[in-house]
Amino acid sequence: MTTNGYVKMWDNWSKKRYSIPVYDLWLDEYKDVLNKNKDSEILDLGCGIGADTLYLIERGYNVLSCDFSKEALKSVEDNIPNSKTMYLNMLEKFPIDSDTYSLIIADLSLQYFNNQDTMHIMNEIKRILKTDGILLVRVASVNDFNFGAGVGEEREKNFYFEGDYTKRFFDLEAVNRYFGIIGSIEAEETSMTRDEEEYSKPKILYKVKVKKKGNNKDEF
Repeated sequence: MTTNGYVKMWDNWSKKRYSIPVYDLWLDEYKDVLNKNKDSEILDLGCGIGADTLYLIERGYNVLSCDFSKEALKSVEDNIPNSKTMYLNMLEKFPIDSDTYSLIIADLSLQYFNNQDTMHIMNEIKRILKTDGILLVRVASVNDFNFGAGVGEEREKNFYFEGDYTKRFFDLEAVNRYFGIIGSIEAEETSMTRDEEEYSKPKILYKVKVKKKGNNKDEF
């Protein structure tokens, strides 16, 4: 899919969901990581309408919210006080210097791309993460049958095209293959619900913590 195709897909999605976002508490598990970055800017990559941005701002964190849907960014700006946003096209080189961030969050935003684009995104995340920096991410599991797993035209393994919509579903092998580009991985298949209509049914996903490899050590 082209950049324009992705933008159209996410502009339409964001217009439908323009509102104060609803978040779940998945980041509570990573309070130690968050607290280490209390005085640093956290990057919310592919922020959508800002569920994780709102969670973080309410708890006093400094967040830069990025997306390539201007409709999504408008929703963040209008509905989340003290938010900071930046347009970012993940299919291009990120407009961010290398070794900038100690913590990046990408929640359900890295699962919509073909293999080539996904590899590009992983390498860009690796580039802008500091050594020993952390990526916290969630992606849809191959067992996410309530949200389209196995539905549509399979163009790559577990990557489906349906209408104007594309989505990748991850198994553990794919989690390791893609996120292993960045560094060491802790991954767990789990489920999510939120107090909103879209996520009233359990969503099955992988929750992944990635630590960028350094020169001497790459263990958690």
